[in-house]
Amino acid sequence: MTNEQLLREGGRRIGIKDLRTDPFLSYVDLLRKWGKRVNLTSVLTDREIIIKHLIDSLTVAEFMPPGSRVLDIGTGAGFPGIPLSIYDSSLRLTLIESVGKKVAFLKHAKRSLGLSNVDIRQARAEELTGSMSGRFDRVTSRAVGSIDTVITLAAPYLDIEGKVVIMKGPRGKSEWEDYANRYPEDMELLFTKELKLPFSGENRVIIVTKPVYRPMETKV
Repeated sequence: MTNEQLLREGGRRIGIKDLRTDPFLSYVDLLRKWGKRVNLTSVLTDREIIIKHLIDSLTVAEFMPPGSRVLDIGTGAGFPGIPLSIYDSSLRLTLIESVGKKVAFLKHAKRSLGLSNVDIRQARAEELTGSMSGRFDRVTSRAVGSIDTVITLAAPYLDIEGKVVIMKGPRGKSEWEDYANRYPEDMELLFTKELKLPFSGENRVIIVTKPVYRPMETKV
């Protein structure tokens, strides 16, 4: 199976048809070439990059409405932000990454792939809440840490109707249940999706949640 066929079939299996494969495959080339010099990812073969990074990132595409302002916290080499930006050019992506070498790669990838819908910020997520508070319709993260950590980092960036889209492994549901038991009044669970990553069979859990907003009390 060629890389193009792998990408198309993987997309089909997660419900995505008619992928424009050329920019994705160009991204794979960039990841492989830079990965030999910079510690971008431990996954370096084309097949693994396509399955474990590109297809995995696209599993959350259905939760990103066209035109949404999307923040990707701790994006690393660009996951899931860059695959999402290639898939839907109407999305307005902001990618936050603190490691300089990875930021250099992201900026090169943006230029090389012509991703005008991507904004790249070098910072820790905690450092930008003042300037970007309440700006985003969706905040996502793929490998930042626990659900508690993701929500703590993501919540300040959300618009009033914004949602957090959390990507987790097989323990995702139990992690959410533990979080909800500890903080029962903080977040509303909107949707949970369990799936197997095409070709690898690895279990994935996607959790969509939003803060429980309480009206301010008025004094009489």
